[in-house]
Amino acid sequence: MVTNDVVNVGLLSSLKPTVNFANKMTAEAGQVWGPRTISDCQLIFVESGKATLSIGDSIFSIGAGECVFYGANTPHKLVSSNRNPFTFMSIHFDWNRESSEPIHPIHGIQECQLSERFTIYKIRIDDHREINFPHYFINPNIEGLFSHIVREYRYEEPGYTFILRGLVVQLLTLIIRNELNGDLSLGEKRKIAPSLELIRKQPEKNWTIHELADICGYHPTYFTSIFKESMGCTPKQFLINERIRKAKHLLLEAKTVEEVSIKLGYTSIHYFCRNFKLITGLTPTEYKLQSLEL
Repeated sequence: MVTNDVVNVGLLSSLKPTVNFANKMTAEAGQVWGPRTISDCQLIFVESGKATLSIGDSIFSIGAGECVFYGANTPHKLVSSNRNPFTFMSIHFDWNRESSEPIHPIHGIQECQLSERFTIYKIRIDDHREINFPHYFINPNIEGLFSHIVREYRYEEPGYTFILRGLVVQLLTLIIRNELNGDLSLGEKRKIAPSLELIRKQPEKNWTIHELADICGYHPTYFTSIFKESMGCTPKQFLINERIRKAKHLLLEAKTVEEVSIKLGYTSIHYFCRNFKLITGLTPTEYKLQSLEL
């Protein structure tokens, strides 16, 4: 069994990513990068055409609006289509570095053999959630951010490194948000899609593991395992997170905290308040008052 390398990036809100290189180009028919490794991380957004990425034991066929990611020391191979060469934007970056000054990646590129091993990057969202940064995802809405990053890198106007840091923070956050909210057609998440949809539609219901597992057609133990692998938390914690997310909206409209607690299926207002403060750092009353003051 292959054991992949795991890098714990840290807390999302504390990251200081640095862009090392950004470019846009149209590949030649059949153009090949690799097999190789790089010393930093790389994100690629496909504007048009087709390409194939080999990473670990996975092969991704990528087209317009699709993205791929691979990290430091991960053997990979990228091949442009012979019939439909791809136009793409590429960003090399480090996850967390004090300096915002770019370090050009050219000296960190090494030829290698493809292998089944690859690096997994874990990012902590908060005290309750942690996710694996995706190697493949679909998010056409981030094309503008990629373009902005490429422009800033090319023109090097005063303060561009700080602007790049801000832009890549926004980019990474949107990718992570997309992953949390769910492209449910990919990977293991597809298996638990029915349960996610039901919890989001009815967070006020006290869903049991057996009910959710049965909806997805799996044994409760296996269901819980793939749920935690996909979402970074247990089904119970996901239900609590969804309740508190909805509570934030309801608190702005409801007259009392108890009214919100009942609407979200809590039988105890004290339990609701404890959950709310554990996740937000505020009591429901403090959150409601703060929102009114702002």
